[in-house]
Amino acid sequence: MNCKGVIFDLDGTLIDTLEDLTASMNDALVKLGCPRRNREECRRMIGNGLAKFAERALPENRKDQRDELMKTMVSHYQQHCLVQAVPYERIQHVVQTLGNKGIRIAVLTNKNQKPAEAIVNYFWNKGVFDPVVGVCDGRKVKPDPESTLDILKQWKLTASEVIFIGDSEVDIQTANAAGVACVGCEWGFRDKKQLLAAGAKNLIQKPIQILDFFD
Repeated sequence: MNCKGVIFDLDGTLIDTLEDLTASMNDALVKLGCPRRNREECRRMIGNGLAKFAERALPENRKDQRDELMKTMVSHYQQHCLVQAVPYERIQHVVQTLGNKGIRIAVLTNKNQKPAEAIVNYFWNKGVFDPVVGVCDGRKVKPDPESTLDILKQWKLTASEVIFIGDSEVDIQTANAAGVACVGCEWGFRDKKQLLAAGAKNLIQKPIQILDFFD
């Protein structure tokens, strides 16, 4: 594979953010008088952006409070997004090695832009991932391929020269829509069965295996 660039998902791929996301969602739910969600429920709800996460977390008879829940959750999460967040095993070594090889690397996430940048720039020097693309006004979320194609254009690379690494069906759909090869990672928020059901053709079990594509 003549790979010159890697687009990474963030949550569940580079960083385990599940504890902080669960805590912030539950803080918001409690403030609205709604039942809390456990860690595994939140794991299944994450992936399609904050709006979907909030919609899924609310009881059926409270869906009209989605925007209020989102606003409350974001306020808490922006202050607490690095409480328990941690990089997956050896992922920092993988990123450094790719950089040393001259491979372009980016982050494309359905997380809001501000916390996405805060998390990436906390664990890596600014500019290691170029660009870091999160959700902001007017930007389409994954699985729409627009942001992936924008990254290819910025890098001046073709789809055949880039791979997309992510942990969910959303990432697989995004890569397929953009014509980019996808590598599904089993250490994230979805398991092997779910990734295969979503059409994953390349699966890896540990972050260090990413480097096998660049030998």
